[in-house]
Amino acid sequence: MTLPFLEKLLQVLAQGGFSSTYKYSVLLGLIDLCVEAGHPPTSVTTRQLARRVVELYWPQVRPYPALQAVLRQNSGGQARIAWRVGQFRQTHPDLISPPRFGPRAPVGFDALLSEVEWELVRQPLPLLQRVGGGEERFLYTIGWDQHVRKSTFNVYKQGGGGSFDNRILLQPEAAQSLVALASVIRPLVQQHWIVRVQKINRLAEAELDSFLFGTERIALRALQAPLRALQDGRCFYCNNSLSNAASEVDHFLPWSRYPDDGLDNLVLAHDRCNREKLHFLADLDFGHRWEARSREQSERLDELAATAAWSRDRARTFGVVASVYQGLPEGVRLWAGRAGLRRLESGDLSGVHGFGRGLLVA
Repeated sequence: MTLPFLEKLLQVLAQGGFSSTYKYSVLLGLIDLCVEAGHPPTSVTTRQLARRVVELYWPQVRPYPALQAVLRQNSGGQARIAWRVGQFRQTHPDLISPPRFGPRAPVGFDALLSEVEWELVRQPLPLLQRVGGGEERFLYTIGWDQHVRKSTFNVYKQGGGGSFDNRILLQPEAAQSLVALASVIRPLVQQHWIVRVQKINRLAEAELDSFLFGTERIALRALQAPLRALQDGRCFYCNNSLSNAASEVDHFLPWSRYPDDGLDNLVLAHDRCNREKLHFLADLDFGHRWEARSREQSERLDELAATAAWSRDRARTFGVVASVYQGLPEGVRLWAGRAGLRRLESGDLSGVHGFGRGLLVA
């Protein structure tokens, strides 16, 4: 389960919609609840998760020294959970950490937990496992969707029974994977959270990751004209004309997978195709087309590399691509262009396992 689980989690982190930091808090909260249970649980409750999420946001709602203000956790303003946790801290300045729930808890703490619980119910929990318009329930299943009514939730909160089931049912082996991989997943999720907050708040540090480990977009623009000529003026993905349309140089193997600016890994695509592909791996049909381009246009690519003084290491690029695609588990979804995402089936695996080797031995 480990490799397929990690692959799907990487897709959530790379391609899931993140307007706020809620989904990161849910992932970290689930890890904590699974680890602290002593044995991998089959389910946790939304109430338990709310408690963990409050603990995660608790230190983050202090004023950030460089700004003398609380950092925003939502691209459209302050996230409601962070705002409510911040409000509670302001009214209880002597509390260093969240109080334990119970009769000794300060006034208002139960209401805070209920409000956070509702926010988790209505938004991140139904949406966390959605990627590229589809849903992959590899972590958990729940008995509601994003259209759940607050009146239904309130009946449950008031102890009146009702149809709302607050259990988050963990998928078989999901809890085991979260426990076994906690030391790997936790810093990964935390780093994504840090970068998201930096970008939301437009902190100077937000540029540091790009500066240290990113790619120079200005330099890539110099390749637009020669790549356009190489591709006969057509978008690599949709094959439609690039004339009079915004275009971008795209990394066929996403930069987030492996930082390769080698010429073989660069294609020219419509801006729209580039945005839709995002960090997804391209479907196998695109892969075979890409491999054929590097083989059939090898001399022209050599000339382009010499003219533009650009690196081209064919063996390195295809070695990386072969390693990534050969390691894909069944069930992972690949970007198939305007058709959206296509699930990799068992019958495709033979093609994947040989993918990219042609150029390695050419």
